[in-house]
Amino acid sequence: MRRIDRSAQSSRRLPAHALKGAGLLTGSLAAGLLAGAAFAQQTPAPAGQLLKPTIGSPLADQAPRLINPTRVLVTLKAGENRESLKTEASRRQRESSDGRMDAVVAAIEAASASGGQSLVVELPAASNEQSGRPAAPAVPADPNDFAANLAPDAAHLVEELRQMPQVEAVEPDLFLFANQGSSAADSINAILGAGPAPNAGRLPAPVARGNAPGIGSAPQPLPGQRPLANAVPQLSDDPFAVFQWQLLDHAETFSATALPGGTGFQTWRDAHRQLTGPAPIVAIVDTGLVAAHEDLDTERVLPGYDFISLDLVANDGGGRDADATDTGDGAPADHCFKGSPATESSWHGSHVAGIAGATRSDNRIGIGYPGVPVRIVPVRALGRCGGTTSDIIDAMRWAAGLAVTGVPANPNPAKVINMSLGGPSACPVAYQAAVDEVLAAGTIIVVAAGNSAEDARQTTPASCTGVITVGASDARGVMTPYSNFGPRIDILAPGGDVTRDDDGNMVPDGIVSMVSGGYAPYQGTSMASPLVAAAVAALASERPAITAAEARQALVSTALPRSSTECPKGCGAGLLQLSPPADAPATSVARSSR
Repeated sequence: MRRIDRSAQSSRRLPAHALKGAGLLTGSLAAGLLAGAAFAQQTPAPAGQLLKPTIGSPLADQAPRLINPTRVLVTLKAGENRESLKTEASRRQRESSDGRMDAVVAAIEAASASGGQSLVVELPAASNEQSGRPAAPAVPADPNDFAANLAPDAAHLVEELRQMPQVEAVEPDLFLFANQGSSAADSINAILGAGPAPNAGRLPAPVARGNAPGIGSAPQPLPGQRPLANAVPQLSDDPFAVFQWQLLDHAETFSATALPGGTGFQTWRDAHRQLTGPAPIVAIVDTGLVAAHEDLDTERVLPGYDFISLDLVANDGGGRDADATDTGDGAPADHCFKGSPATESSWHGSHVAGIAGATRSDNRIGIGYPGVPVRIVPVRALGRCGGTTSDIIDAMRWAAGLAVTGVPANPNPAKVINMSLGGPSACPVAYQAAVDEVLAAGTIIVVAAGNSAEDARQTTPASCTGVITVGASDARGVMTPYSNFGPRIDILAPGGDVTRDDDGNMVPDGIVSMVSGGYAPYQGTSMASPLVAAAVAALASERPAITAAEARQALVSTALPRSSTECPKGCGAGLLQLSPPADAPATSVARSSR
């Protein structure tokens, strides 16, 4: 059995006192963790304990297959466009004697271009209301044909569109969800507390950049304690950098600077501190950002956009606009659909952005960033109940610098888009068409595999061709029980497991990042994906013109292969390695891409 170096790890424990200041981890959290709360193991788990080659339970129950009953996505065949579709519909209208084609022609005329070959077609008003109220997401009555769940006039419109020779596919506007599950992660967030709602601050507009909030004071140690920032070798002097185990180097045994699930970000960053040139742009398509967070580097937050079009989802009353602030995604019971549970806000987009590198570093506050100081474009597409496919498609196209009808152009196209979201569906035709356009524009898409412990080929966007799909690992470098798996996975990266404490520091092995009012350890493929996005950004910092195919090859060529016990159902090339382990050949992700 491997032994844990407890002399080094003991000083990485969370101090059991209140850390005063703007939103640091609270004393009650510290007390709960050190007392062995329900989500933490009472004693550290041996690093070499027997690994059983089985897949465990999902992090959360499979999300329901929900559709937006107010609209559908129509993807046209190559060479076709709205005008050719309208011409065909008008011809059929003239030949029709019952007037039923009138609604079809009107719907095509009013359709908005989701981009490229796709149209967003609004369904008849009667299907958009339930007892005079806006329609809520619906569970299709027939899983093989969503139209069976629509009102008769809406179903007729769908059927007529399907018969048009210009049409490749007519698909439902599916709801997708953030890939950070519930259960243990929600329990941790409840202990942390959601903190104050971010109503006091908004994300900076271009003219307001530079008005960053002041840096708070570092937490003071108790008498006789060493300052937390100097406790062990670490990435930065940020107090919670000691819990960012995912950034440490890889080694066969646990130590203060390396562990079996490490990725090499620490070594890479130490070797690239003098890196010059413009910081790569990473777009986070998610719930938006908490504008007033103390550790958010507002100097590196570029203007974003809010693409949520449904009031049911938005929670801000503003529709689509240039304010990508996360106003919370919590919802009361029955808000999303009949029987849906009450939920608390996750601040998911901020957590994901913090992992990708949106924080300040070496400022004695919060956490450090992983590799390069990326510039972040927040793109809000998820809210209460998740987000619709049509909104997400527009969000990813805009993030890449492509035109979206009715929305100002993005002045800062992203090199990397992170999408820590998903839903129970193989990649829809409209979604794949958007992915193809984004890739053709030179943008690299990194996505979460999903948390349902199932084949990722049944999840969108993880199943889409051309994206880099990321599964989740724990501190041992083992695929987590909840992670989706299979041949669609490209690479494995730390997503955390809050039911374990393999590094022996008496803190659950989640991934610590920003939430409203403080910091939280979450688990999920949502947490693994932005770390790979950060690795791709590190690649782009040295090779700005790198393509998606080249980035994937670079990641694959330097990954650490996993055994059948470490990865029983398929996790791609293996564990992400930004820098090689000490006993590995002298190569790195950046070098391998040249």
